[in-house]
Amino acid sequence: MDLRGMEMMLEAKDAGEWAYRGEGAANLVLSYTGSFPPFVGKVLRVRKITRNGTEYDNGLSGLSKQECLLWDELISAPSREMAEHLYIKNVLSPLLGSDNVDAGVRVFVGKEFLESVERNVLSKRPSWRVNDAKTNTECVSALLLSDLSHFPGSVLNKEFCITVEIKPKCGFLPVSDFIADENSVKKSISRFKMHQALKFHQGKISEVSEYDPLDLFSKSIKKVNKAVKDLFLTPQNNFRVFLNGSLIYGGLGGGPSSNSHLTGETFEDVLKCVIQLDNGNRTTKFLELVAETVFRSGLLDRLLKAQMLDTIDIEGAIHAYYNAVSQSCKVCSKFQQVEEKLSERYSRIHSDPYSKSVKIVKDYLIAATAKDLSMMISFRPAENRDLESSDDTVVLQSTRQSFQYKASFLDLDRKPLKKMEYYYELDQKIVRTYSQISKTKRHPVLEA
Repeated sequence: MDLRGMEMMLEAKDAGEWAYRGEGAANLVLSYTGSFPPFVGKVLRVRKITRNGTEYDNGLSGLSKQECLLWDELISAPSREMAEHLYIKNVLSPLLGSDNVDAGVRVFVGKEFLESVERNVLSKRPSWRVNDAKTNTECVSALLLSDLSHFPGSVLNKEFCITVEIKPKCGFLPVSDFIADENSVKKSISRFKMHQALKFHQGKISEVSEYDPLDLFSKSIKKVNKAVKDLFLTPQNNFRVFLNGSLIYGGLGGGPSSNSHLTGETFEDVLKCVIQLDNGNRTTKFLELVAETVFRSGLLDRLLKAQMLDTIDIEGAIHAYYNAVSQSCKVCSKFQQVEEKLSERYSRIHSDPYSKSVKIVKDYLIAATAKDLSMMISFRPAENRDLESSDDTVVLQSTRQSFQYKASFLDLDRKPLKKMEYYYELDQKIVRTYSQISKTKRHPVLEA
């Protein structure tokens, strides 16, 4: 196998050394289990394609003409896969901090390798993910990234590394004037809380989470502690814990049956190598460690800034979208059929210069990535010499333990331009469902 960056080629015989780690809507994540030095401590992100082949592109084409108008940083990409790589490197890394983002390295993959991977991981994948999408065997490359569930530079199996993965979700309430009066609840209830109502109604979750992103982003250590505890109690697809690279708490990919790998009692026992306390208090203190690190790391400040590139909400951005793609506005057409003056508030967006509409849409899509990404925080015991570097060290006062931490962002997929209509329809469905159930007393969502 050639080791010169992009000239590496993974073949069918290599597939057995890549194990299923997890997946999102667009990618499978595989962890390396072999001994080939360039791959040790790495994961591979492999593109998926929907069963009907419509949602995700085949990875062979570059950007569409309309997307080129948005992403001038990516125009040079010869393929959609390379465009995704450049998006992380040129767009997100400057926003979120190069120290917190691994843009990865593209690695060639053979079709036989991808077909073997598809067969090998099938039994490990959640059934609803299998029904929705499969490995895209037409891709010619995949993204090789650092395995963030291991501490960078640590010698595997020599010391413990415990890693927490959190999906923060949207950490602010919109204040846009373009939000319709009947949707004003969006200005007082977080998107995550409202979306929980829809997911519960659809049977996608079996219980409603008490987690509220507004707590996590609050800059109040008390509220951050509550947020981390709520994530732990109902992890869904938003909270996972790895010990030495192995998932020990949280689900593999969401869904109503996505239960934790370990019960609370067993998790407490596993933590004995991490938190130096008697049984019964380790979990509580571990969650406090996570909250303290989130609170002081500054990660959420950068993330919130990226999320708030969405300045006018989807109810405004959808109109800029139709300007950007040079189509008549379907939303305004609906308003005109109901009440003429409803469309008046959006008329000034449609009179904006073309360049302004393009920027609105571009910023909205960047914000959409920031609202849907994950952050991973890895901990290992801090040696005495590490204490001098206080920027990446956190002390758990109750146990007098010091931990070195490394925080990173992942799941940085570029959102397709064509999903703007989907985002608008989903937004309206979320608000409509929440408004309907808010009229029903003793609903699980309202009691959460």
